[in-house]
Amino acid sequence: MKLAIGSTKAGLALKKEVVRFLEEQGHTADDLGMKEGGDFVPYYASSARVAKAVSEGRYEKAILICGTGAGSAIVANKFKGVYAVHAGNEYEARRALTINNANVLCLGEWTTPPQHAVEIVRAWLSAEFTQGFDPDWQKFLRDACQKIQRLEAENFQ
Repeated sequence: MKLAIGSTKAGLALKKEVVRFLEEQGHTADDLGMKEGGDFVPYYASSARVAKAVSEGRYEKAILICGTGAGSAIVANKFKGVYAVHAGNEYEARRALTINNANVLCLGEWTTPPQHAVEIVRAWLSAEFTQGFDPDWQKFLRDACQKIQRLEAENFQ
């Protein structure tokens, strides 16, 4: 899978570990954020670049990394069709995809050790929307996503 990834300065070290893991798993990560040794890119600019690329359909999924992951999630969710979630553990990451079909994962370098982040990313990438739920609950989850898309259509003018 080809993913977008981005970070600010508080995220460069963790991003390097996540990209290494993604490449080991056969994925490609296009870095749309701040580069090591490059000019400073604030979290809101990096997150906006990545979220815009997902919103435009250039990437199916993306990963954002800042100090806590919260700021990146706030910015990313300002873009239509982007469902960003900060996940601090594997369970949250897996459930964010299976229940909410989250297409952007946000991580915090200050709060997440590299090996833990790799396991969070692994759980998120291995999950599938509605996976593990009975047919009635799968229908409910698909319907919920459609209702959220209608809310977007009303609120994202």
